[in-house]
Amino acid sequence: MAFFLWIFQFISPIALILGGLYLLEDPSPLALVLGGVSAFIGLLIGIFGWGDTVPPRWFWIKSRMDLAGSRFMTAIGYAFQFFFIPPCIIGLIEYFG
Repeated sequence: MAFFLWIFQFISPIALILGGLYLLEDPSPLALVLGGVSAFIGLLIGIFGWGDTVPPRWFWIKSRMDLAGSRFMTAIGYAFQFFFIPPCIIGLIEYFG
């Protein structure tokens, strides 16, 4: 799972931008429904994969910006990122297809 999350760190910004552009142009109901399903899957991955993204205890540095580094906020972040994957794929299929 850690390898998947590491790869997803590189794919996520691209999917977020392309999926957002597709939803701004023409949001289809299929993209929204599949995005909701993907967001739920991303929520589950965020909950269970949170431990793989936390550094070992000797690297922990607490700051004011670290307040959003909880398991809940990580899960919400993954849900938000996963929401844009289906619109990105649908947009790429319509653009190149």
